[in-house]
Amino acid sequence: MKKLLCAVLCLLMLAGIAVMAGCAEKTPVNTQTTAPVPAVTDPETDEGGETATVTEAPSTEAPDTEPDLPDVNYGNEEFLVLSQSDGERHYDIYCEDHDINDAVRDAVRSRNLTVEEKYGVKIVVQFDNFSSVNSTIEKMVKSNSDEYDLCFVHMVTGATLALNNNFIPFEELTYTDLSKPWWDQSLKSGFSIGNHLYMANGDISPSSFSTTSCLYFNKKLFSDYDIEPPYQLVIEGKWTIDKLIEYTRPENLDESIVGLTSWAYDVPYSLYYGAGGMLVTKDESDMPVYEPSIERETAIYRKIYDVIISNNAYFENADYMSVGDKFINGKALFYDASLLLADRLREMNNDFGILPMPKFNEAQKEYYSFVNGASSMVCVPRSCENVERASIILEALASEAYKTVTPILYETFLKRKVTRDADSQDMIDYIVRNRVFDMGYTNLFDNIGSYVRDMLLSKSTNVSSTFERNSKAAQSAIKKIIAAYEKRADKK
Repeated sequence: MKKLLCAVLCLLMLAGIAVMAGCAEKTPVNTQTTAPVPAVTDPETDEGGETATVTEAPSTEAPDTEPDLPDVNYGNEEFLVLSQSDGERHYDIYCEDHDINDAVRDAVRSRNLTVEEKYGVKIVVQFDNFSSVNSTIEKMVKSNSDEYDLCFVHMVTGATLALNNNFIPFEELTYTDLSKPWWDQSLKSGFSIGNHLYMANGDISPSSFSTTSCLYFNKKLFSDYDIEPPYQLVIEGKWTIDKLIEYTRPENLDESIVGLTSWAYDVPYSLYYGAGGMLVTKDESDMPVYEPSIERETAIYRKIYDVIISNNAYFENADYMSVGDKFINGKALFYDASLLLADRLREMNNDFGILPMPKFNEAQKEYYSFVNGASSMVCVPRSCENVERASIILEALASEAYKTVTPILYETFLKRKVTRDADSQDMIDYIVRNRVFDMGYTNLFDNIGSYVRDMLLSKSTNVSSTFERNSKAAQSAIKKIIAAYEKRADKK
């Protein structure tokens, strides 16, 4: 959500609530409307442009929070939604009874009630696991049955559904305005084809925020080893993979302590995208281009290899729970996970801090955050008959979430789950302001999109041979994406 932080801070300022002390001095808000394509200037020497500095203060201008929607009432018609039940993704559209023990869930429910009352609809939600959601959508569209008006899908598998023409493009949703601040402006780089977008997320999806990657660190171990927490390095633009390598060297730690505990299906992507990796870019027509720089990819992978393999990180691909347990039990200096996993750390005896993923080098201007494939994406199935109504209710749900759900979500994560100190509160801004989406991850996941993970698991070091071996399949996949788009365009 590229404008998420600006919007939240503005709302809280206007309400007279101090979200975080010293925010204006320490944490700028990135106001650019699309995510930049990360680049490594000189991977061999780590030299490039000037070191990035952090000086820009948050805007205090009141954001435009009102959607441009008609005054309509649908006479209590049912508005049917299909959503994923896995993990915490039911938060996106949760609509059951009042729950005073969960502020975010209650805010989502209140959001729904507001939209229901204003537009005369009854939101009815069916939950299922993500694989069943996908098959239901495919069957529904194929049979042209109007079962659901709106769907929340898994980001990676949803990309395949979009490619197979199961969703209505957002430009055909007359009243859904993706330029508004309640829609994530960085989605274009990872999901649009020829300037057409078939899935989106933003404030309508609290779970998407919570699946952003970050690094937790054990503050007690930092104190035991007389290490200064890297907060100031982050602020100065100097929090890099080289620093992470230095901190996690086995020779600097007790034998029972690992530098990093990590899940094999998270950390390769977290570090890769944090270091500015990007497998698929776009041409001037917004069509996907696969032209990787082997020199650049090798430089990024070499540093990730040092963190995980050379420094003997706990790199697990079978027992997911053991990864977090090692950190909770005080046996790891760092823990790669999403914001969502902070909930598990609340009972941890040792204090912990939170950091963004490190840069490739100081020349990299921004900190980038990987968004896990489990993130929800919202779409309107092609079989939907009342597209105008779907467009209006979708925009209403998103804009109302922007005003009422996101501030509570941010406050809940900031104050109750994610952080235990003011410095970590400042880190939240760096974590969420540059979220990265890449077709190389969503559309080439089982191919070159997972090369870092696959090479780390086999402890391989030959990046060029990996790309050479996968080049034909990757190019073929990109051609299929373009062909699918062109076929769809020809039918119009």
